[in-house]
Amino acid sequence: MRKAAQIAGAAAIAALLLSGCGSSSEGGKESKPSPSKSADGDKAAGGIDGAWQTQSGDGTVTLAIIGESATLTVGKTVCQGKVRDMGTTMLALQCNGNDTRSMGKVRRIGSTLSVDWKLGLNEDYKRAEGKVEIPKPDLPTATN
Repeated sequence: MRKAAQIAGAAAIAALLLSGCGSSSEGGKESKPSPSKSADGDKAAGGIDGAWQTQSGDGTVTLAIIGESATLTVGKTVCQGKVRDMGTTMLALQCNGNDTRSMGKVRRIGSTLSVDWKLGLNEDYKRAEGKVEIPKPDLPTATN
Protein backbone atom coordinates (compact mmCIF):
# COMPACT_ATOMS: atom_id res chain seq x y z
CA MET A 1 0.00 0.00 0.00
CA ARG A 2 2.89 2.37 0.81
CA LYS A 3 4.44 1.85 -2.62
CA ALA A 4 1.10 2.60 -4.28
CA ALA A 5 0.89 5.88 -2.39
CA GLN A 6 4.45 6.76 -3.40
CA ILE A 7 3.74 6.06 -7.06
CA ALA A 8 0.49 8.04 -6.97
CA GLY A 9 2.30 10.93 -5.29
CA ALA A 10 5.07 10.91 -7.88
CA ALA A 11 2.54 10.86 -10.71
CA ALA A 12 0.66 13.78 -9.15
CA ILE A 13 3.86 15.82 -8.78
CA ALA A 14 4.85 15.09 -12.36
CA ALA A 15 1.38 16.02 -13.62
CA LEU A 16 1.52 19.33 -11.75
CA LEU A 17 5.00 20.04 -13.11
CA LEU A 18 3.99 19.21 -16.65
CA SER A 19 0.67 21.06 -16.62
CA GLY A 20 2.33 24.35 -15.72
CA CYS A 21 -0.28 25.07 -13.06
CA GLY A 22 2.22 26.00 -10.37
CA SER A 23 3.02 29.52 -9.31
CA SER A 24 5.58 30.87 -6.97
CA SER A 25 5.08 33.98 -4.98
CA GLU A 26 6.13 35.12 -1.58
CA GLY A 27 4.20 37.74 0.34
CA GLY A 28 2.33 38.80 -2.80
CA LYS A 29 5.55 39.41 -4.73
CA GLU A 30 6.47 37.38 -7.75
CA SER A 31 9.71 35.53 -7.31
CA LYS A 32 12.46 36.17 -9.83
CA PRO A 33 14.85 33.49 -11.05
CA SER A 34 17.97 33.35 -8.97
CA PRO A 35 21.26 34.34 -10.62
CA SER A 36 22.28 30.67 -10.66
CA LYS A 37 19.45 29.90 -13.10
CA SER A 38 19.41 30.52 -16.81
CA ALA A 39 16.79 32.65 -18.57
CA ASP A 40 14.49 29.66 -19.16
CA GLY A 41 14.51 28.67 -15.48
CA ASP A 42 16.71 25.59 -15.84
CA LYS A 43 19.53 24.87 -13.47
CA ALA A 44 22.60 26.57 -14.92
CA ALA A 45 24.78 23.56 -14.09
CA GLY A 46 22.90 21.13 -16.29
CA GLY A 47 19.65 22.68 -17.46
CA ILE A 48 17.78 19.41 -16.95
CA ASP A 49 14.68 20.58 -15.04
CA GLY A 50 11.47 20.03 -16.97
CA ALA A 51 9.67 17.39 -18.99
CA TRP A 52 11.56 15.27 -21.52
CA GLN A 53 10.33 12.62 -23.95
CA THR A 54 11.63 9.98 -26.30
CA GLN A 55 10.20 7.00 -28.17
CA SER A 56 11.27 3.42 -27.53
CA GLY A 57 10.04 -0.06 -28.31
CA ASP A 58 8.07 0.23 -25.06
CA GLY A 59 6.24 3.38 -26.28
CA THR A 60 6.62 7.02 -25.27
CA VAL A 61 9.07 7.50 -22.41
CA THR A 62 8.41 10.62 -20.32
CA LEU A 63 11.00 11.86 -17.85
CA ALA A 64 10.05 14.72 -15.51
CA ILE A 65 12.77 16.37 -13.42
CA ILE A 66 12.24 19.07 -10.85
CA GLY A 67 15.12 19.93 -8.57
CA GLU A 68 16.41 16.69 -7.08
CA SER A 69 13.24 14.68 -7.87
CA ALA A 70 12.69 12.62 -11.00
CA THR A 71 9.75 10.61 -12.33
CA LEU A 72 9.84 8.41 -15.41
CA THR A 73 6.86 6.74 -17.07
CA VAL A 74 6.77 4.30 -19.94
CA GLY A 75 3.69 2.18 -20.59
CA LYS A 76 2.45 0.98 -17.21
CA THR A 77 5.88 1.31 -15.60
CA VAL A 78 6.43 4.25 -13.27
CA CYS A 79 9.81 5.03 -11.78
CA GLN A 80 10.51 7.69 -9.18
CA GLY A 81 13.63 8.79 -7.42
CA LYS A 82 16.38 11.34 -7.20
CA VAL A 83 18.84 13.26 -9.31
CA ARG A 84 22.26 12.75 -7.71
CA ASP A 85 25.62 14.44 -8.20
CA MET A 86 28.19 11.63 -8.11
CA GLY A 87 30.92 13.51 -9.94
CA THR A 88 28.51 13.27 -12.86
CA THR A 89 24.73 13.73 -12.85
CA MET A 90 22.95 10.45 -12.16
CA LEU A 91 19.32 9.33 -11.94
CA ALA A 92 18.62 6.82 -9.16
CA LEU A 93 15.04 5.53 -9.62
CA GLN A 94 12.86 2.80 -8.15
CA CYS A 95 10.39 1.28 -10.58
CA ASN A 96 7.09 -0.57 -10.11
CA GLY A 97 7.94 -3.00 -12.86
CA ASN A 98 10.72 -3.15 -15.43
CA ASP A 99 13.90 -1.76 -13.84
CA THR A 100 15.78 -1.22 -17.13
CA ARG A 101 15.74 2.52 -16.37
CA SER A 102 16.55 2.47 -12.65
CA MET A 103 20.07 3.98 -12.75
CA GLY A 104 21.37 6.27 -15.44
CA LYS A 105 24.10 8.79 -16.23
CA VAL A 106 22.66 12.08 -17.52
CA ARG A 107 24.32 14.50 -19.95
CA ARG A 108 22.85 17.62 -21.52
CA ILE A 109 24.04 17.95 -25.12
CA GLY A 110 22.55 21.09 -26.67
CA SER A 111 18.77 20.64 -26.68
CA THR A 112 19.05 16.91 -25.99
CA LEU A 113 19.14 15.09 -22.66
CA SER A 114 21.14 11.89 -23.10
CA VAL A 115 20.76 9.10 -20.51
CA ASP A 116 23.05 6.06 -20.42
CA TRP A 117 21.12 3.49 -18.37
CA LYS A 118 23.10 0.95 -16.34
CA LEU A 119 21.78 -2.04 -18.28
CA GLY A 120 23.25 -0.74 -21.55
CA LEU A 121 20.29 1.19 -22.93
CA ASN A 122 21.06 4.71 -24.19
CA GLU A 123 18.24 7.18 -24.83
CA ASP A 124 18.19 10.74 -26.13
CA TYR A 125 15.29 12.84 -24.84
CA LYS A 126 13.91 16.07 -26.30
CA ARG A 127 12.20 18.70 -24.17
CA ALA A 128 8.46 18.03 -24.21
CA GLU A 129 6.39 20.77 -25.82
CA GLY A 130 3.00 21.85 -24.49
CA LYS A 131 0.97 19.80 -22.05
CA VAL A 132 2.28 16.31 -21.46
CA GLU A 133 -0.01 13.43 -20.49
CA ILE A 134 1.38 11.12 -17.84
CA PRO A 135 -0.19 7.69 -18.07
CA LYS A 136 -1.88 6.53 -14.88
CA PRO A 137 -0.19 3.38 -13.59
CA ASP A 138 -2.21 0.36 -12.53
CA LEU A 139 -2.09 0.75 -8.78
CA PRO A 140 -2.90 -2.12 -6.46
CA THR A 141 -6.14 -1.81 -4.55
CA ALA A 142 -7.01 -3.11 -1.11
CA THR A 143 -8.65 -6.15 -2.75
CA ASN A 144 -5.60 -7.06 -4.87
